[in-house]
Amino acid sequence: MVLAGGRVGELSVLTMERPKAALPFGGYFRIIDFALSNLMHAGLTKVGILSQYRPASLIEHVGTGESWDFVGLDRGAKILPPFWGGDAGDWYRGNADAVEQNWNFINDAGADLLLIVSGDHIHDIDYQDVIRTHLEKDADMTICFKSMDHDPSYGFAKLGPDGHIADYREKPDEPFSEYASLTTYVINVPILREVFKSREGKAGELLEFGRHVIPYMVDKYKMYGYVHDGYWAYTRTVPMYYAAHQDLISGLVDIEKWGIRTNLQDTLVADQPPARFSRTAEVTNSLISTGCEIEGEVINSVLSPGVRVGKGARIVDSILCHNTVVGEDVRVYRTISDKHVQLGSGTVCGGEETEDNTSITLIGKLCEIGARVNLTPGAALPPEQRVPDGARVEGRS
Repeated sequence: MVLAGGRVGELSVLTMERPKAALPFGGYFRIIDFALSNLMHAGLTKVGILSQYRPASLIEHVGTGESWDFVGLDRGAKILPPFWGGDAGDWYRGNADAVEQNWNFINDAGADLLLIVSGDHIHDIDYQDVIRTHLEKDADMTICFKSMDHDPSYGFAKLGPDGHIADYREKPDEPFSEYASLTTYVINVPILREVFKSREGKAGELLEFGRHVIPYMVDKYKMYGYVHDGYWAYTRTVPMYYAAHQDLISGLVDIEKWGIRTNLQDTLVADQPPARFSRTAEVTNSLISTGCEIEGEVINSVLSPGVRVGKGARIVDSILCHNTVVGEDVRVYRTISDKHVQLGSGTVCGGEETEDNTSITLIGKLCEIGARVNLTPGAALPPEQRVPDGARVEGRS
């Protein structure tokens, strides 16, 4: 089951109309493509996608699951939104509650093991290796961890010499351990059913895995850790999302090597012509998708299909999503532009690259920005805004 329903305020205008998992990544892709591709490579063919917040774009992208070979008599990918009717139904109150509300999906699969993964992480975890470790340890539950510095945004566990989880704390304020949870779990189905039917489960006290289920289970069940030593990124915040793109440009994220697939029948990807570069185009260390038309300069940036960069424009350290149109002599620096944005000639987004700033400027989808507009570093425009010629939009310093 893929946890793909969340929206977080830290992603600002980028998730006002979509869940985190549906965010574009690396030109063609969506963030959920990493989880779905890793499941495909592991040979797992029955996939439920738990989605709650504005799921339309996710539903359209996943479709029947054909892009990841999830189509067949004994395979499939299903979007599992909240529901009303039958014996139960309500908005998901946490990721564990979402799993429990879809217990019929688990029953119908006849599964002995349940693999739960996050749809908003970027990685190449070998899920089959995680499952093998779980079986070899004869564990009731196995949790994936990564060694990292303390960050109060994550849950941390202390692991014994044999990998068993000696203690677990969700989002501790003080350093507790080096092993941070990746919100990826393998759990025996009968054990999870037993947990949900416990007194605490029936009382509605086990709504989230990190805050409730894992602390409840640590002293009662055989809990083990699996340490992932490869690349992993979480896209919870704008700087994290931006940094993951920088890792893509530098080669730390290797989409081709990892075998990441996407839905190429997406209306904004399918039938795009080859990218076109005019004589005035200059591109350095960037990813340019099909359908792009480049007349200006692009440096250390990622452009999705259909982006147009006018003559004399300069794009530096930025992410421009599908069908963004950049007019002539525009300057774009450390900016993330969502889909279908228009930037009028002479506009400056994010200040000049010579300025000493680390702020990221955000432009929501379908924004129309006039000529000679100044979007200062850290400015954030909600979707569908119109900014008149010559305006100045202040951002955070």
